[in-house]
Amino acid sequence: MTRAGIVGMGLWVPEVVRGNDAWGDAFVRAHRKHIASRLERDFTQIEATDDERPYNELFVRHAGPHEADPFKGAKFRRIADPNVPTIEGDARACRAALADANIEPRDIDLILSSALIQDALVPSNGPAIQDIVGCVRAPGIGVEGYCSSSVAQLDLAAGIVEAGRARFVLCVQSHQINRVNDMSLPSSPIFGDGSGAFVVGQVPEGSGLTHLVRGGDGALRRAVTLEFHTTPGATWWRDGSGPVVPGTDDPVAARRLVRSVLTYPIETIRELCSAAELSCNAIDVLSMIQPVAWYQAAVADGLGIDLRRVPSTHSEYAHLGGAAIVANLLEARRLGMLRGGSNVVLYAHGAGLTRYAALLKWPNDNGHSAEAR
Repeated sequence: MTRAGIVGMGLWVPEVVRGNDAWGDAFVRAHRKHIASRLERDFTQIEATDDERPYNELFVRHAGPHEADPFKGAKFRRIADPNVPTIEGDARACRAALADANIEPRDIDLILSSALIQDALVPSNGPAIQDIVGCVRAPGIGVEGYCSSSVAQLDLAAGIVEAGRARFVLCVQSHQINRVNDMSLPSSPIFGDGSGAFVVGQVPEGSGLTHLVRGGDGALRRAVTLEFHTTPGATWWRDGSGPVVPGTDDPVAARRLVRSVLTYPIETIRELCSAAELSCNAIDVLSMIQPVAWYQAAVADGLGIDLRRVPSTHSEYAHLGGAAIVANLLEARRLGMLRGGSNVVLYAHGAGLTRYAALLKWPNDNGHSAEAR
């Protein structure tokens, strides 16, 4: 049986670094008032809540120490130039992934693109990637799951390759959110900018994507969204006005999502391991999203696995959305964790709500480091 997997990876992050001093004392004072008032429209308020929630002991242990921190554990994040189209960073990540896979742009048969802030309302960034990178034989289309886009794209790309309908599929995840990030909002410090990309192709027998678990809850579709700052909840094509900012159109749904942010990864990964007849302790690498500083440690604790198996780039890049999977896989490679035959689990959930966990048997890695800056 033909098996597909990741054969090349690339990451682009901007050179500009923004530290916490960019927010100033007024922001810190506002955060203290924010803790007291429990502002309902802050969809990132995970640490402090009076609600009952599953895995509460993990919240207390890992999130509690960060409650008074207005930056939610973030120290640094990369910031893209808002005057440069997002496609430029996406294209650089793609070129790095192609170089890592040692294939030419003309070898790509299909491009799957996700962009939190795409350069036009229509079309997606996919056609521009195809044009700029020179993938002359590939259509570029949008496959959007926001923070879960990397694993959603892997799911689709692997199926297409294994069916023999493509040899190589290029998957791109763009998270360049700071051009719409209002720094007065309590959520603003968590976000960093970057673009990730990987190539899916045929891999040697005994390696590649072996198991995948999907899930969703469309009732939470308005919990995390982009909203008009001056007209929240407006119909975008008719009534919206003012700049667009990260936010929520449904604070009740946002609180429900917050209560479940540890349930999603822990139970989805357990379901994956059960399907694969694999102990969670047999996971060699867990590459996952990193919305706040303590999140990966809490998930590792809940699964009973050593945190050293969970590579993290949060201290340097903060929340990278869908690009975090590639960033953390490249960090695992840098640390020598990606060995032939390793059990590598990818986990992400994204706005919508969608959630995915995937198990790959890692092939013998080529050892390249594909980071573009």
